[in-house]
Amino acid sequence: MNLIYKKADINCINDLVDLKIKQTLFNYNRDGLVMKNENIARENIKKILLQELNKTIYFFVAINENKVVACNGVVIHQMVPSDSFLNGKKAYITSVYTDEEYRRKGIQNELMKMVLGFLREVECSKIELDASNPNAIRLYEKFGFTKDNTKYILEN
Repeated sequence: MNLIYKKADINCINDLVDLKIKQTLFNYNRDGLVMKNENIARENIKKILLQELNKTIYFFVAINENKVVACNGVVIHQMVPSDSFLNGKKAYITSVYTDEEYRRKGIQNELMKMVLGFLREVECSKIELDASNPNAIRLYEKFGFTKDNTKYILEN
């Protein structure tokens, strides 16, 4: 296996859409849910990536034989600065996914290094993510993430 690691570009969008759908289906299957609108989801994911890739949404990918096999995304928000993050740059890590046959090979470890290095370069001092998968949690804790139970969510 000869993986190439890089920041995603427009040529990766179709593979990113496929991985995001695979990730959603994986989560739905785990939770006993059924995806009802896959085609609409695909269209919307592609539309947003075409608009926002490498502007507010960044992906780092592992490629094997010209196919993206793993991704790690990050969304950067410009917030009103505060004492806890003086420049107001806040990041949310999302869409962390690896195709099943490539798991447990250290790929997400490499992608996380790339994401965190990129966030240091753009001086993003506050980084958040959500996780429930025990393997993912171990990876995040390895990089210094700690759990915080202070979020409230409203879904309209």
